[in-house]
Amino acid sequence: MARKLTVAQRRTLREEAAEWDRVSDAEVAELFDSGEPVRLRIRRPPPRVLPVALDERAFGSLTRIARHKQVGPRDLAAMWIAERLAQEERRRG
Repeated sequence: MARKLTVAQRRTLREEAAEWDRVSDAEVAELFDSGEPVRLRIRRPPPRVLPVALDERAFGSLTRIARHKQVGPRDLAAMWIAERLAQEERRRG
């Protein structure tokens, strides 16, 4: 879980953002072009597995829709769950 920023950290970020707002697009492009490429490795925690029992009809429908969308049924189910969770969060928020 992300930690909350202190008042001083928020102030510093606001000041830095204000400084970047005063930089022209040409200056940003120049800074970007003069920079060196960096390699980042982002480590995500492994996904949690949730076994779900579906009856034959539901599994067939899921498989057929997934095939039509050119994704696997597990990926489609995960996308649908993520979308629904986002809807519930917005509704709750």
